[in-house]
Amino acid sequence: MVNIDSGIILGLILTYILNIPFGYWRAYAKKKGRKAEWLLAIHAPVPLIVAIRLLVGAGWSEVPLFVVAFFLGQFTGGRLHVMLSRMVEASRCLPCDIARVSRGR
Repeated sequence: MVNIDSGIILGLILTYILNIPFGYWRAYAKKKGRKAEWLLAIHAPVPLIVAIRLLVGAGWSEVPLFVVAFFLGQFTGGRLHVMLSRMVEASRCLPCDIARVSRGR
């Protein structure tokens, strides 16, 4: 059984939130056929996630939880790209596209 304290929960939430823009970027790269960019969008956040895991004191038994949070953030970002693509010509930048949708462009 995994013992989850508040620090680990915070780390999981940060992992999820950090991966949303990278998942958005990944979906853009996949749609445009940019394989190197797609790989970068997946692998660029990994060192940050490892740092978060170490900062919150998560052990090896919590790694699967961080992997799940990582992929859920990537999935959420990809779904956001699909949703925003229906409203505007979506780019690789989630904050920019949200701003464009809020301005009605």
